[in-house]
Amino acid sequence: MSTTTVSRAASAGLTGGVLWALFPAVASVAHLDDAKFGTLAFVAVAASYWIFAVLPPVLLVVGLGGLRRTLGGDAGRVAVAGVVLSRVGLVAMALGMGIELASMSAGGGEVSMGYVLFLVGWLVLVVGGVLLGIHLVRRRADRLSRAAGLLLALALPVGIGITVLGSAVAPSADAWFWAANVVPTGIAWVLLGASLRPHRRPATFAPAS
Repeated sequence: MSTTTVSRAASAGLTGGVLWALFPAVASVAHLDDAKFGTLAFVAVAASYWIFAVLPPVLLVVGLGGLRRTLGGDAGRVAVAGVVLSRVGLVAMALGMGIELASMSAGGGEVSMGYVLFLVGWLVLVVGGVLLGIHLVRRRADRLSRAAGLLLALALPVGIGITVLGSAVAPSADAWFWAANVVPTGIAWVLLGASLRPHRRPATFAPAS
């Protein structure tokens, strides 16, 4: 994988992180149930969900490829397992959301299989994020990577905190559910994608403890 390819992968990961972090805001102002099927408004809302909900995990899978390349031989079993589990989780989440949106975009209702697949994928992603995050915190020297690793490792408690806050502020708003599931990972990838871009000085590795 060339430097250019790594750069593109990093940009994909950063873009996916931005889109995912913004998805709760999109969900708070637009929902397919609020638009009449077949109208221009319905098409616009459906397109926004495909862009902000399904596309981001696909872009993050691409970003993981660039991250795996930069880790090189330094990637031990923990980091490799984190990358693999994160990929599996992201693919499952993309498929789950894709199934749901494909049904709703065609005028149908929500699909339980898609919802279950999304949640299972999220759980796998959380485990992968913990493993990958620990590696980044321990072995990367640049601040962006370490901050991203910390956020990945703490995605579950951060998500729980967002859920508790949402229950107190607006318990009926779906946006809080999405924020708990995607915002921690999205922000982490904004930081991580920026750290992998070529205009930054290549990150060095801290000595293994």
